[in-house]
Amino acid sequence: MIFTYLITSIIFAGGSYLQGFIFRMNNMLFVAVMTLVQYYVLSWFYFLVIKGAGAKKLIIFLTLAGTVIFFMDILYWEGPKRFNSIFASYRTLVLISCGIAVFLQLLKDEDLIERSIYMNSLPLFWFNSGLFVYLCCHFLKALTYNFLQNSIYVETFRDLQQITWSLNFIAGTIQLILFYIGLTKIKRART
Repeated sequence: MIFTYLITSIIFAGGSYLQGFIFRMNNMLFVAVMTLVQYYVLSWFYFLVIKGAGAKKLIIFLTLAGTVIFFMDILYWEGPKRFNSIFASYRTLVLISCGIAVFLQLLKDEDLIERSIYMNSLPLFWFNSGLFVYLCCHFLKALTYNFLQNSIYVETFRDLQQITWSLNFIAGTIQLILFYIGLTKIKRART
């Protein structure tokens, strides 16, 4: 599932760049749809990883609720030409919560404790760490983007937007580094 997430991230970045910078079109509808697609991919990832029937049912419920929020946000609340910060904030908060659940699950896993396996030797730990770091920084952007964009203080908006985008870029870079570490752990586990 991490590979699917990475592929959707490449499509997301490439499509946004083409629409926004090459063709000079409003790319917010594309961004919203790709955010929903990535929400489904990451929800499915956490559904597969998190143990417990109750937790799995909760993930399904939260994913369906997120779909409803997405359509309400794009059709009624913020529209297709603006960043859908309500859905993006909801999505990010749900995925951060799932990430915390995975960390807690790894900490309490009796099988890992009995076999003396450290969490940091597992690819799942590194993949989840990468997602967690990125999502925590993205949450700030998701919450503030429309507020900053509609600010009457244009210069302040530019400064704050540069800060949030810089944090997002740094978190994305850290995410890729942590994914790489996770991939090296897969390689070692197979040899």
